[in-house]
Amino acid sequence: MGHQKSGKHQHRGAQRERTTSTQQSIQLPKPENAIQIDGSIKEGGGQILRNAAALSAIMCTPISVEKIRAGRPKPGLRPQHLAGLRLVESLSSGRLSGGQESSSNIVLEPGALRCGDYDSNTGTAGSCTLLAQAALPCLLFFSPNGGRDTTTLDLRGGTDAAFAPPVGYMQHILLPMLRRLLDINVTEKLERRGFYPKGGGHMSLAVRCLAQGAKLPAFNLTESGDVSSIRVHAFAAGKLKGSPGGPPCVAGRMVASAVGVLRQNLGPDVNITTEVTEETEESAFGDGAGMLMVATTTEGCLLGASALAERGKTSDELGEGAAKALLEDIYAGGAVDCWLQDQLIIFMALADGVSSITCSRPTLHTETAIELAETMTAAKFTLKSPTPGLQEPWTITCKGAAIAKGALG
Repeated sequence: MGHQKSGKHQHRGAQRERTTSTQQSIQLPKPENAIQIDGSIKEGGGQILRNAAALSAIMCTPISVEKIRAGRPKPGLRPQHLAGLRLVESLSSGRLSGGQESSSNIVLEPGALRCGDYDSNTGTAGSCTLLAQAALPCLLFFSPNGGRDTTTLDLRGGTDAAFAPPVGYMQHILLPMLRRLLDINVTEKLERRGFYPKGGGHMSLAVRCLAQGAKLPAFNLTESGDVSSIRVHAFAAGKLKGSPGGPPCVAGRMVASAVGVLRQNLGPDVNITTEVTEETEESAFGDGAGMLMVATTTEGCLLGASALAERGKTSDELGEGAAKALLEDIYAGGAVDCWLQDQLIIFMALADGVSSITCSRPTLHTETAIELAETMTAAKFTLKSPTPGLQEPWTITCKGAAIAKGALG
């Protein structure tokens, strides 16, 4: 349940409940109208939990998720997933059953969505941006509270973590595209970066809810255009910063390697700008380095690729790998990259009307998000593969469920 302290709804994710058992598979009682979800379908990871919890809260419909992460080396809920579920429980004034580490079954019974101040702390280096992914769709469907129509969300954990979009991706690609496509009012602020293993990062969101009875608009994002410019944002913190008079920092070497690959493939006409920030103790906790590349097209599309410093890989290898990943999406001819495609699925499913996007081959994350959306809502998706012999992208089309703010629950 949501807790309130000093005017804030406090949430401490993984710190709230822990268990020493390897996996909890207790059969949980569930409401008769709960939607049954198989947590092992397709990708079988945390995305199922994030999207299912968000849709449950928005539709005010209970869910029962079983076989959570059944095919993973450590099945069941990990601290990161539990933090996301606890956050949605708090946002919706709901009740979560089975909310312990390693649990393979959960039941979420959501309540009212009301504007306010909320926070969440993974207690680990778990990704802040994955928490934001679960929360953002919910925040749009909140109801005003005491005349207030904006909700603030304070998130703590890892801002630049493996197997999750870095905070820069949310800042420079996801949120700008959502503002453009959905005309929503959402702002973000990066307070401090945090890395594995201790986390310590801090970011915040402020989201204005939709008007009563409003629906998210359908959108068409199918024309990619040509790449006109690329911005490269990089950072280094702690021990990965350069020394005065010494060689460039880890991030600087990543950037040099990536720009070399991009120039070799795209030629001199594409404007490439770079920015390397050496973080202070106030702006980052721990040791880390990373890079985000954002390609802007003549149609206003944003395509991204990122790299994060890791043991066993040189800065050159990381920079080259990220540049090649960006080039793959550019050459695929889609209007969204391989990371944005799955993050847009839930918004397409909620929208009023027919939405379409073009992209490279749909990822397993995208296929999972589609199957879940069709299970929980009236949305219907179609995938069109490229015509043999032609260089064209895939097309994902959705007839949305037209969920109206305040129409359910």
